Amino acid sequence: MKLIDKSKRKLKKLKIRAVMKSRFILEGFYKYGDSDKSFLRKSIYLLSLYFSALINGKDKSRPYVYERKKYTIKPCTSAPESSFVKRPSYTLMAKNFLVNDVVSFDVFDTLILRPFDNPKSVFFILGELNKCPGFKRYRELAEKLARKETFEKTGSYEVTLHDIYEKLNRFVIIDTEKAMQYEIETELNLVFANPYMQNVFKEAKNLNKKIIAVSDMYLPKDVIEKMLDKCGYSGIDEIIVSNEYGKSKRTGELFEIIKEKYGENARYIHIGDNYVSDNLSAEKSGFTPIYYKNVNARGNAHRAFDMTSLIGSAYRGIVNAKLQNGDNTYSQYYEYGYTYAGFLTLGYCNYIHDYANNNHIEKILFLSRDGHILKAVYDNLFPEEKTEYVYWSRSAATKLTVKKFRNELLLRYIKYKIPRKMTLEKILSAMDLPQMQKILEQSGFTPDTILTKENYEDIVKVFIDNWDIVVKRFERNNKAAEEYYRNVIGNSKSACIVDIGWAASGFSALRYLIEDEWQIDCKVSGLVAGSTYLHDMDIIEAQLTKNVISSYMFSQRDNREIRRDHNVKQMYSVFTEIMLSAPSPSFIGFDYDENGEIKYEFDCPETEGYEMIEQIQQDIKDFVNDYTTAFKDYPFMCNISGSDAYAVCRQVISCPEYFKNLFADYPVNRAVGSASYEMGTLGNLIENEFVK
Repeated sequence: MKLIDKSKRKLKKLKIRAVMKSRFILEGFYKYGDSDKSFLRKSIYLLSLYFSALINGKDKSRPYVYERKKYTIKPCTSAPESSFVKRPSYTLMAKNFLVNDVVSFDVFDTLILRPFDNPKSVFFILGELNKCPGFKRYRELAEKLARKETFEKTGSYEVTLHDIYEKLNRFVIIDTEKAMQYEIETELNLVFANPYMQNVFKEAKNLNKKIIAVSDMYLPKDVIEKMLDKCGYSGIDEIIVSNEYGKSKRTGELFEIIKEKYGENARYIHIGDNYVSDNLSAEKSGFTPIYYKNVNARGNAHRAFDMTSLIGSAYRGIVNAKLQNGDNTYSQYYEYGYTYAGFLTLGYCNYIHDYANNNHIEKILFLSRDGHILKAVYDNLFPEEKTEYVYWSRSAATKLTVKKFRNELLLRYIKYKIPRKMTLEKILSAMDLPQMQKILEQSGFTPDTILTKENYEDIVKVFIDNWDIVVKRFERNNKAAEEYYRNVIGNSKSACIVDIGWAASGFSALRYLIEDEWQIDCKVSGLVAGSTYLHDMDIIEAQLTKNVISSYMFSQRDNREIRRDHNVKQMYSVFTEIMLSAPSPSFIGFDYDENGEIKYEFDCPETEGYEMIEQIQQDIKDFVNDYTTAFKDYPFMCNISGSDAYAVCRQVISCPEYFKNLFADYPVNRAVGSASYEMGTLGNLIENEFVK
């Protein structure tokens, strides 16, 4: 059995190496050859790609790291990511502390965290503060040069911040003192406490242990002390920094200094995230090591990488710090909202804000239901702006626009029902048009007539010949809707209508009603998260060109390569919509009650999914709060591009097994105008409609 397992592992490594040979093989294998196939079939397909590339001289260039990770890094599907962290419990830590005299903590990535998965990402921000685009590269080179020269003189690689900035002038002329202060202030602004280590620290304090903080670092000791104070670590007996002694943890010399200070016979325990410095070197020096694996080293195995350097690092850093620190185990619904939906929501809200400001929009209308969480987050981010959550749906739009968009009613309520073999009685009930029954009977169509491809055109002809009856039926609903929107818009002369996508049919219908049929004195424009449509890819091309509609992530005009990857047949749009679903029933339409007040009509409540949705929406808010808190002094960090937002979305929406596991029982009713209230599930939908 061991031999078989070993052989499988070797074959897997060979497969990975072969796939990584060229972009042609990589994309060909992961797009078309790695889905629900046996190991043998995958191997044969991989070999065929390899020989095809060899014979036909296909692109032999090796893919970049982010290109490989785009296909190989996957979200956790079987259980919450945080459940795999398995850090030692606080009780176990306390037992370890009992038999030791001195508790030593590493500082960075242990006691305190940064909101980046790579600490060097902070140099991007410093480059902006110093108005030096190449600063990150120069800063890295300066540190390397400083360490090299120090080693040649002293045999140690330990340097101070001043040493580094002296060498920086070799590459760029800047005010050294000012630039150093920028770095100190930025580092101080960004660091935050590791919640897991806060509790471990409390255990050590409660046991009255001698506590020291030890760091291989170029920052001054007083700066590190301020960082620790900011993060709530008061009562540390001593802070020991490598640059003060010219010795490091990595060589073990800094641990020897600690032993000189606190006695050779004392018992020491050290906790840190670097396997060599904090684990191996500590053990060699006689310390009992507890290896706390870096949150980013653990979390990046599940994070999106096809992103811009700065925002990508920030996204991964925030999520890794939350899910991998070990302080808590979250549900998969929480992680879904926090890890994926939160990033899209924050990016889209900031895009809406910029659009509204640049186009002098007086009021923003968030369409139900997907606009529910968007409005909640937007109002929290930008409380001074005028927003409204408004009732709207495809069902309502179809009925209210019958004066103009005749075919929408005929398609949605009649043609699309042909596969369901419905009777005319049920169809008319769904359309709320019982008046048409007698007229259809006069043409030979009884209530029990089954709608088919053969009789569809004849039935449609009866409707068209009697379209005045259809228009009259929905006049009262139209009037109620007009009154509602006049109250919502008020005196605003410009409004922006926000939806998730995809063909912007909701916006188009509402725009027509507001500007033309109801003639409300207000110019409206629309925003969608993404623009694509299964039946007509160019349906809103003119509106996009005219900037009547703008798309955040992708459209025919922007990010077309993303649009091509957004596979509608594999339910990418459905999976994206689930990110922003609201815990409320679908809106059906407007009417008046017996007192002449506007009445709002809703479909059957999908209560089975509300608990999931509420949890996801809270998690979205938590991510937005954590991200904006971390970068409160750097608001430009919320300028998340549509490409970055989609990279995060794509990682999960391209993984149907994730949704099968998490949302198999999620209630779904995609059929507008269904005559019954029988709800399906996402699991059924994936099984019936997902195209492999």
